[in-house]
Amino acid sequence: MIKTGKGIGFIYLLIFAFGLLSGVKAQDITVSAALTETNIFAGESVRLDVTISGQSLNSIDRPQIPETPGLRWLSGSTSQSTNYSYINGRPSVSYTYGYSFIAQNPGTYTFPSLSIEVNGELFQTETITFKVLDPENIDQNNAARSPDIYVRLEPSNDNPVVGEQVIANVVLYFKSEVEVSSYQPSPGWKAEGFWKEDLENRQQARTNSTLINGVRYQRAVLLQQAIFPTKSGELTLSPFEVVVQVRKRNRRRDIFSFGLGQERMELSSLPVKVTVRPLPDVDNAVFSGAVGKFEITRTLEPSEAFVGESVEIKTSISGQGNIPLIVKPEYNYPEALELYDPQESSSITRNNQQIGGTKTFTDIVIARNEGEYVIPEQRFAYYDPELKRYRNITLPMLTLDVKRDPRLANSTTTEYRFEITPMTGLANWVPTSKSHLHTKTWVWVLLLLPIATLAGAFVIRSYTDRMNNDTAFARSQKAKEKAFETLGEAEKTDDIKTGYHFIEKALVQFVTDKLNLPQAGLSIKELSNAIEEKGDREAAKELKWLLDKCETISYAPNTSQEGLNADIERAKVLIKKVGKIA
Repeated sequence: MIKTGKGIGFIYLLIFAFGLLSGVKAQDITVSAALTETNIFAGESVRLDVTISGQSLNSIDRPQIPETPGLRWLSGSTSQSTNYSYINGRPSVSYTYGYSFIAQNPGTYTFPSLSIEVNGELFQTETITFKVLDPENIDQNNAARSPDIYVRLEPSNDNPVVGEQVIANVVLYFKSEVEVSSYQPSPGWKAEGFWKEDLENRQQARTNSTLINGVRYQRAVLLQQAIFPTKSGELTLSPFEVVVQVRKRNRRRDIFSFGLGQERMELSSLPVKVTVRPLPDVDNAVFSGAVGKFEITRTLEPSEAFVGESVEIKTSISGQGNIPLIVKPEYNYPEALELYDPQESSSITRNNQQIGGTKTFTDIVIARNEGEYVIPEQRFAYYDPELKRYRNITLPMLTLDVKRDPRLANSTTTEYRFEITPMTGLANWVPTSKSHLHTKTWVWVLLLLPIATLAGAFVIRSYTDRMNNDTAFARSQKAKEKAFETLGEAEKTDDIKTGYHFIEKALVQFVTDKLNLPQAGLSIKELSNAIEEKGDREAAKELKWLLDKCETISYAPNTSQEGLNADIERAKVLIKKVGKIA
């Protein structure tokens, strides 16, 4: 007889022992997370260390880093280290994962708990409370731990009107014991709600000493950019990121340092609020969005014309201010004058911390009847931010005298009748002369056809091989086809701004492919210069004009669908023209 009671008890004993052993193994594993600093200055780097230790770590799933308010994770800077040790005669291993962050907006935040699976079991870390401090507001408690280096975005005016130029200064602050060997601004800074222009007179950054709440810093302006608000309200300048190479200066001269000990740091400025005021209303004047100091002229060329001849009415706006954002003024023309697609050209200067230049709008009109036509005088207004009011300029009246061309005489069509008398009589039959075989055309065709076929096959094979192996040649050959496909997309779209985006894409793609230039990173000036070097200055000017218009169309009022179609055709003509010279 089998006694089942003792067997069941033994099984329970095994289960209890296995559970106890598992509990011991689970207790052997520890998981923790800590920030290297809990009082962090905005723009400073801080590291989160996640440590997993135990005597038997078979499998570890790396923690997933969540989005944390107040910190921005630098995903490409993760580190890992391993440490082996003996505790009470037993081996232990510890894995540490380091995650770098940049502190963002000042405030008090909490880093959330992380879930980490180790040996198939889930572990949780403790939450971490930390503060982000503004370097400009260092108090006595934090003065001793003030940041060695940080960057700020400082606009020259935080309360402009719409269209007023503002200089955005990227300023680096660092202590005297820090030596900055180089800096590199991160590309792609976007100022939402602003039109951005790069200034050309960049000079080497110069430092001056400044005192911030009792802490001595060196101050250096790294970059300056001209920005123009395109709408009113509270706008935010996004953080500007800079990568710097720094090293601490030795208090005593070390002749064996050889410049070592440099550290690469990623710095980020705080976002900056800018309150933009709307422009006041304009009374009885044409306003094209001009904000700054300008001179405006209007001319008529020629003042005398024949019926059917084109006449140009040019409006030139010159000065300093938001030249790129000025739109075409609208005039009232007599009904007998037909207005055709207007033209626009601009020449922009970016020197001496000021955007300026000249923008010219050309209206082309044609008179269909003779007579004297009067284009009335017009008041033109622009806003002067220094005076904080509009200034008016009166454009004089223009008179166009149209006459009928005396060289054009009325012509009548006269019907001339030719008397044709048929000739009748006997036909004379002339026998053909005998010809030799080599004088027959079809004989030569049959002889040369195989040679021509072989030559054609060789040419096709050479072309195919070159298309497959020569990337520059293939880009050049396919450039026109790809550009016309993109322009086809522009013709299909109903959105005007999207259409101009396709025009810009087609032109840039065609020029870079045709001339074997880099596909990205080239400015409008560099593209037009590349065409001008090929010997066609007019094509270069046309390219620059079209690309400037494509860029400014996103910030200007919508143009008409007819204007978009005309610019698409103009782009096609330009592509064909450039294709002949390249």
